[in-house]
Amino acid sequence: MIKDELLPGPLVRVALYIRVSGEEQKISGLSLEAQQERLAKYAKERGWVISGVYVDAAKTARKRMHKRTRFLEMLEDVKQNKIDIILFCRLDRWFRSVKDYYKIQEVLEAHGCDWKTVDEEYDTTTANGRLYINVKLSIAQNEADIDGERIDVVFDSKIDHGTVVSGSSPFGFRVNDMKRLEIAPEEAAIVQYAFNYYETNVTQRGTIKYIRETYGVNWCDATFRRMLAEELYTGVYNRGGRHNASFCPAIITRQQFDHVQELTKRNARSSPSGRVYIFTSILTCSECSHKLSGYIARGIFYYRCNQHFQRGRCNHNHSAREEYVEKWLFEHLHEQIEEQKLEWEVKAAEKKRSAAATDKAALKRKLTKLKELYVNDLIDMNEYKKDFEIYTAALQQIPEPMVEKQPDFTAIERFLQSDFRIIYDTLTREEKRTLWRSVIKEIKIDNDQNITGISFG
Repeated sequence: MIKDELLPGPLVRVALYIRVSGEEQKISGLSLEAQQERLAKYAKERGWVISGVYVDAAKTARKRMHKRTRFLEMLEDVKQNKIDIILFCRLDRWFRSVKDYYKIQEVLEAHGCDWKTVDEEYDTTTANGRLYINVKLSIAQNEADIDGERIDVVFDSKIDHGTVVSGSSPFGFRVNDMKRLEIAPEEAAIVQYAFNYYETNVTQRGTIKYIRETYGVNWCDATFRRMLAEELYTGVYNRGGRHNASFCPAIITRQQFDHVQELTKRNARSSPSGRVYIFTSILTCSECSHKLSGYIARGIFYYRCNQHFQRGRCNHNHSAREEYVEKWLFEHLHEQIEEQKLEWEVKAAEKKRSAAATDKAALKRKLTKLKELYVNDLIDMNEYKKDFEIYTAALQQIPEPMVEKQPDFTAIERFLQSDFRIIYDTLTREEKRTLWRSVIKEIKIDNDQNITGISFG
């Protein structure tokens, strides 16, 4: 964190960070507009340039960091050295977790980025200051935990009284003005047709295709599986330990729902012995980047893009034969490994140079700030000399940056040097799949069965 005094000289780039929960948006003092106005005014008074405004709206303090998308965007800008100071109103706008605070603090310090609150005063340069921050964060974290317990009580009450806990609803329902689920007639009719069709034909893909062609509703396999198991369609809420047997109107009968569950259970069978798809999770569609799914036709193993065959969202309408992929690997694996090794070495060298340059730039900025503090009589000569020696020594002795570990091609290269094809043909399908997964992360293939890229893991 920095001091209150204005640092003259080089341009100071400041990022404004704002976070409010859904309830807090209703409070004028904590609203998005109020926070942004105060932060912008504070930065303007000090001559700082606002490089970005990052707003996480309707994000509570209980959300994990990966749920705060704008925060993560700001952190990426910090890593690219686009921000000198992060400005926010209060510490609880920043974090309510001691663990998360220190995790992010390491990133900020590595890139010479400071932070400051406009409503509170903190000092991270002393032991007492850091202790005070720990206490404040611990209190904020405890408050968030207590709020979570209160929310659980509220949710329990909502379910007991038949009111929704969010604005979303399953296909076939809508939320009315009383915050209750009511039937959406047109969608509910499609749900009934889907259950009836599945009950008669016992085919998920067939039902999805029928609904798409008849009603223009494009469900994927996962969506329809969830719908078949959605107990709300019987009027019953049964989630997270909460239960209400008459939560909402029923779209289908309990008898039909239970029958469908039995059919689904009976129809869910594991792959027969030997039905192992060697390139499952490795083969990827070049057009849409989704994983290809394996299937067998007349004893031949194929892979296809279900984004086309199930959802019609991709133009990849040809299936790739497994034996073709194997043949291509036998013929091109050597050259692919050499290309990947060369590419990795070039990228590693660039990262190494970039990391060293970043560290030096951060220290040089600190030296510049230190000089400005001294010139403007904000620190005395002893303080200047002490910090100057520290920063200069650090600049001269920047340690070698940690470089990403090179992918290990040893095993596959040793294997390729032997009678690869002869040994490969003696392996079981499970062993072949294990072999490829151990060395290959992804194989991209297009609609004409051209392999357009391969990456090793």
